[in-house]
Amino acid sequence: MTTWRETLQERVGNGREFHFDSGRFIRENITKSWIYTLWLIILTYITLAYTISQFRSLPFTTGIVALVWLVTVGMTVYNEITRSHNSVTLWLKNNLYSSITNTLLTLLLVLGIIAAVWGFIDYAILRASFTTDPEQAQAILSQFSVPGANWGAVLDNMRNLLVFRYPRQETWRLWFVVVYTAVLLAASAFVFSQERFRRHWLRQVMIGFWLITPFLTFGLLVGVVPVPGRTADLLINLLISMVVLVGLFFLSRVLLKRFPSLFMSFVVTVLWAAALIGTVYLLSDNFTTLLNPDIAWGGLLLTLIIAVFAIVASFPLGVLLALGRRSEIRGVPAWLTYGAAAVLSAYYLYNNTLPAFAAARNILQQLLSLWPLLILVVAYLFQKYFRGNVVAAFCTVYIEAIRGVPLITVLFMSIILFPILLPTGMEILSTWRVMVAAALFAAAYLAENVRGGLQAIPKGQYEAADAIGLNTFQKYRLIILPQAIRTVIPAIVGQFIGLFKDTTLIAIVGLVELLGVANLISAQTDWLGVRREPYIFLMIIYFAGSWVMASSSRRLEKRMGVGER
Repeated sequence: MTTWRETLQERVGNGREFHFDSGRFIRENITKSWIYTLWLIILTYITLAYTISQFRSLPFTTGIVALVWLVTVGMTVYNEITRSHNSVTLWLKNNLYSSITNTLLTLLLVLGIIAAVWGFIDYAILRASFTTDPEQAQAILSQFSVPGANWGAVLDNMRNLLVFRYPRQETWRLWFVVVYTAVLLAASAFVFSQERFRRHWLRQVMIGFWLITPFLTFGLLVGVVPVPGRTADLLINLLISMVVLVGLFFLSRVLLKRFPSLFMSFVVTVLWAAALIGTVYLLSDNFTTLLNPDIAWGGLLLTLIIAVFAIVASFPLGVLLALGRRSEIRGVPAWLTYGAAAVLSAYYLYNNTLPAFAAARNILQQLLSLWPLLILVVAYLFQKYFRGNVVAAFCTVYIEAIRGVPLITVLFMSIILFPILLPTGMEILSTWRVMVAAALFAAAYLAENVRGGLQAIPKGQYEAADAIGLNTFQKYRLIILPQAIRTVIPAIVGQFIGLFKDTTLIAIVGLVELLGVANLISAQTDWLGVRREPYIFLMIIYFAGSWVMASSSRRLEKRMGVGER
């Protein structure tokens, strides 16, 4: 009978004598430094102790895992020595058993994952109650020495978690929005994925539907209905609005085609903004709303509304801020800046500083009375760092100011400080203020992401666009921005995911979104003290939303070739 050494010698082949240098193996993998040796000792002890503890709680599962681990480690070591790896052992060697540390960590992590999954299943399913009757739920949970989850609290409050106080008789509006969006997503996915529809009229129709979707959704969610008795006025105003918008559409195409310049693009944008504002003003007297968002909106509905609005609104604003911060337009001349600063400083020194300085009681008040001198300092900094560029200065100050404070501060300012600045008698709902605050906050961070993409574009791209005769608007729309945004898609989606999760902060400013409803459940008489289960439900919701955005981002990156060389 051949010995194991002779078998290995045969597997090695080539007439060479098999020799395993154990001393070299120990020097390279165990004793190469005293810190590494100590680490291996500690890791081995932790792995052994944890494996023994898992044998006591889950003997069968732990035994199977340990046996599979020992067998695969033995196969990998044997095939490594004999230089006869198959696809399985080669993958194990490269990914799991590349070192002693990785080998031990593999066993430790697998046992830990199994323990965590089994513990959650035991808590959430095996020892759980799913009844919505509080007394029956207590009876079921009392059968276990360590009670599990009380899912009845979540099931009983499912409608509150999803829509909170939205009227039941108006729920059809929500279902219409869900079905409409699902159908539009499915149709868009088919049309935009087919190359034959690239210049087809169906693609333009899909874009048109997406453009009217925000307005349609808003009208449904707030319950917009025509004012009774004013049907004739509504039809007349609607006809006028349609004629104006259609006429402006063809006028815009003519103007942009005959005068392709950045100035004309700005003029067209202003005309469209004025036309839309005028349309809203013209039709506002013919419509009324049935629902108050501060009362009717809540739960997951409010979370999604604020997140979607902030994402959609912050994107164009962030792009404009990024372009504005990098703008190199001709600024205000230095002589004009310093002259205006000197006049303002002299005016306030004479009218404010002199009386305040005379009435000051201490040195601190005297120094504060000299505040008009700061106008000269601001003028100097404005010329030194921005060369009189008002656009770049405004965008830079806005971005740095917003990024310098947390989101909760911006939300509190929108709720507490903003109403002070409004004219007497004017009131804006808290929901609108929070939505705008979230969008403005997200735009500042997104602007820096886009600016990073703009800086990554080689200078030759700008020069090539100028060489073929493109104006500034065409250059950025056709050449620069597509490449810049394509480069920073991962960062932008990461920002959107963070914004989606940050909507939990609006519970602090008085709006009852998903987290706010979860906090209210534990205060209910029937479910007093039930906190874990609503928070687990929240975790699942936020994970699902983040996973959808991350998956969509990966597909978009793959389709656009992000990261490819």
